[in-house]
Amino acid sequence: MGKKVRNVETVTDFADNQHFIRLHRDIVLPPESCEAVRRHLAAGRWEEAKCIALEHAPADAHDEINLFFDSTAERLASENQLATTTPTQAHACEPTLH
Repeated sequence: MGKKVRNVETVTDFADNQHFIRLHRDIVLPPESCEAVRRHLAAGRWEEAKCIALEHAPADAHDEINLFFDSTAERLASENQLATTTPTQAHACEPTLH
């Protein structure tokens, strides 16, 4: 049967030159941000990928991004037996000043 695993992809649509992350839907990001998210995910730096996605995604996608990354972090911690009896404080995304 099906796995209970969520997936994320970073995609470049060369036909219309759009860059996005694909969760439950496609979330458009600027090309540089999409590539940065891809690099962080490939290196296992999920928190950094989440912060970049949140910084550059439309506001209506923030809940979906948070849900995906938070639930994935919990699943990975559980699978890797990284969960401890005393929870660690989550790393918060710091807003970037422009």
